[in-house]
Amino acid sequence: MTALTVGETMALLDPVDDGPLACGRTLTLRIAGAESNFAVALARLGVEVTWVSALGADAYGDLVARTLEEERVRVVARREADRPTGLFTKWRDGGRSHVLYHRHGSAACTLRPDDVPDELLDGVELVHLTGITTALGEGPRALVHDVARRARDRGAVLLFDPNWRAPLWPSPAAAVAAHRDVLPFVDWYLSGFEEGMLLWGVGDAQGVVDAVRAAGARNAVVRVGAEGALVDGELVPPARMAEVLDEVGAGDGFAAGFAWALLRGLPARECVRAANTIAAAALVGTGDWETFPRLDEIEHELTGGAA
Repeated sequence: MTALTVGETMALLDPVDDGPLACGRTLTLRIAGAESNFAVALARLGVEVTWVSALGADAYGDLVARTLEEERVRVVARREADRPTGLFTKWRDGGRSHVLYHRHGSAACTLRPDDVPDELLDGVELVHLTGITTALGEGPRALVHDVARRARDRGAVLLFDPNWRAPLWPSPAAAVAAHRDVLPFVDWYLSGFEEGMLLWGVGDAQGVVDAVRAAGARNAVVRVGAEGALVDGELVPPARMAEVLDEVGAGDGFAAGFAWALLRGLPARECVRAANTIAAAALVGTGDWETFPRLDEIEHELTGGAA
């Protein structure tokens, strides 16, 4: 089983305790990014996964590359001497997670189609892309469109997560416009119901599915919080409930669980069940990816005892 994903990963300053940012608070240095979160979760499930990006030729870039390699993710990252690796701060206050980005002009903003040569797609069965990369600039947006087209030409399954981030876009309409041309190549559009309703101007999860299909995607799964996820007109509940410590990273875990099950040839309902299981693991820790399980820890739950 092989997969490839493309996108920006940044250094993360993560407060140890809940509450607003304040002088003297203790911060933990981590790394995070939607696509690398997905890559780590999938690698821990035994899939060979390649993460493509651009990093600054700096200590944060070294940290990102080293950490992902330690997680057995294949790192293909161009290093930019005159561009920094992005940085963001996350904190949790009032029951919600908040982020502050310092990514303008980062190395990942220079991503372009030739960062994924054809040979990187050789043998790849599944490609994962997100709307975040389309927000980084014209080059990254062209890369997403180009990889999507080539993935379809090669018969790879294409997952696309809009991953709406309000600070990155002037409006929801601008975000949809940036990834609309990708949708005809997309096999599975994976969205949260709140972001989906905002992006597509509809009133419920089924409306998101209908809008995405009308725009060209083959199918869609819409996450509906604690209720589970909607697929093929059916709401699939999670097998167990998790206490939410930090919701950031849960969508990436969902995508990884879904991808793992797709690569095993499981039907859509079982893919969602696996996706719910990995997403729940992300909710119980403050890091974006650190609490994702390894296959030997969770295979029985993922396969319902059939493994």
